[in-house]
Amino acid sequence: MRHSKGNLILKLDMFKAYGRVKWKFLYAILKKMGFPARFIALIKHAIEHCWFTILVNGEPSGFFKSSQGLRQGDPISPALFILALEALSRGLNHLFAQNLDMLYQTG
Repeated sequence: MRHSKGNLILKLDMFKAYGRVKWKFLYAILKKMGFPARFIALIKHAIEHCWFTILVNGEPSGFFKSSQGLRQGDPISPALFILALEALSRGLNHLFAQNLDMLYQTG
């Protein structure tokens, strides 16, 4: 009896991907990958303690904090994003290796 593995096509929408990274997920990944607690605390501080402003006619018009995501242009953001994608890749590989059903969410 011949068994063949099925094929899978996966499309990832990377639109505004940096802004969609959940901080709690990122910290859990860093911990699971064995990064020291002090390093994770430094990353957490750098991500969470940042204020933004909007310029109106060239003048700052109030300040606000972000609640999720990585900042575009921050030198550490690409590395953190790659770690998040690595966790996604490992999770998908685990599902395929165990022949488990994959639940997904759209939107």
